[in-house]
Amino acid sequence: MLILGLTGGIATGKSTVSNLFKSKNVTVIDCDDIAHDVTKKNNAGYKRIVRSFGRSILQPDGEIDRQALGKLVFEDAEARRRLNRATHPAVTCELARQLLFCFVRLKRLVVLDMPLLYETGGYMLTWPRLLVTSDPAVQVERLVKRDKCSRQLAEAKIASQMPQERKQQMSQYIVDNSGSHNHTADQVDRIVVEIQKGLSWKGAISTPATLLAIAAFALNSLISSMQ
Repeated sequence: MLILGLTGGIATGKSTVSNLFKSKNVTVIDCDDIAHDVTKKNNAGYKRIVRSFGRSILQPDGEIDRQALGKLVFEDAEARRRLNRATHPAVTCELARQLLFCFVRLKRLVVLDMPLLYETGGYMLTWPRLLVTSDPAVQVERLVKRDKCSRQLAEAKIASQMPQERKQQMSQYIVDNSGSHNHTADQVDRIVVEIQKGLSWKGAISTPATLLAIAAFALNSLISSMQ
């Protein structure tokens, strides 16, 4: 089983590329969806967040106020680290479960859609890795429009992330999503064709390493959850 790591900075259009893979019947595991699910009321991630931040970050219905929590961790690096420590075990356990499920179903190619692929070390589970990029000016405009925020805040959000140039050095494929949807789709088409050409031998070589990586990932999550 080949696990393609998919990542990209905020407002670069990673979701567009993820959806293009889905349209080609490629299995996509979305780590944002996993993080959202495990932090729903009374789930494992939810309980660890409440223990770490207190009940002041809850809405009247008991669910986490994601907007307030997001603002807090953006402005406070230590709070961001606490949030990562609180959610990491539950997210990685569920991720390992989904990857193993794909393996037993004999999936030959799986896309792991992870915003913080390099920052969290998740890239070690994947090969090759695909980075979605965008022209900085386009990225700012998209973020201003999406979040209805000022240009200054948009630029600060982008600057808080790992530099795009550093991610490029660690990636085997780059998709420039600055232009039209068709231009992006053409790039994804070429990458899928290239990967599928060598899928059989690449999958055979990578399978033992993949199983070991998934097992190590799950074990690390289990250990973290006990701390």
